[in-house]
Amino acid sequence: MKFRLDPFPHVSEALLNSLLNARILIFSIVVAKVMLDRLYKYAVIVNPLGYDTDGEPMLDILEYQNPTSANEVFYALNSYGPKGRQAYLTYLLYDVVFVIARSAPVIVVCTWAYKKAPAAIRPGAWIPLLNMFADLFESFMLFGLIKAFPHRNHVAELIASYVIRFKWLTFQITLGVMFISLMVGIYYGFHGLLADSVVMERERQQKVAAREQVQDVLNRSAARRAAAGASERSEAVKKNS
Repeated sequence: MKFRLDPFPHVSEALLNSLLNARILIFSIVVAKVMLDRLYKYAVIVNPLGYDTDGEPMLDILEYQNPTSANEVFYALNSYGPKGRQAYLTYLLYDVVFVIARSAPVIVVCTWAYKKAPAAIRPGAWIPLLNMFADLFESFMLFGLIKAFPHRNHVAELIASYVIRFKWLTFQITLGVMFISLMVGIYYGFHGLLADSVVMERERQQKVAAREQVQDVLNRSAARRAAAGASERSEAVKKNS
């Protein structure tokens, strides 16, 4: 069995073939941008103190933090108050759409650049997919915790803290894969241009050689006709004399 970075190459290929469409990508990017604007709007409602030093709203809520225990999750949800928790529920609905929409271009970037690379080093789409599913599961966990509030479930809160950290780990790996993919795309794109230029030069030389062969045949044919004409004229002169 050969080593592969991508344990699901057929899934990656199917996703790339499905998503590598200009309309789908543009639609996904537009939807992701609209959802991101909504996320900023509701994040400020969840946490009214979520502004940066320039007074701009920022995503300073639980899922953008790094909770390490069940208590941190519970205290964060408790600090938002009833209005903030209600806004968080709406935020999570928009977040689900955002995660699905932004995953389409991410998957394309992480797979398309490696089309010409050896199969063993293609990372495939499984890391972006893992990050997407972790993000969606995180939203599901937080939605359930908020709905059950103020009743506590220590196990669910602890799992939510692990899922949040795992989501950020896979997100960072996904960003790394995207950066490497851009470099790989540039590398193989440049070498593809060189290969195309070599092929074009070879075809040009073949056309020149073929043209020269045709011209040589025409020249020989003309020479034979000229020689035949001269011979006929010489014989005619001899007969007349």
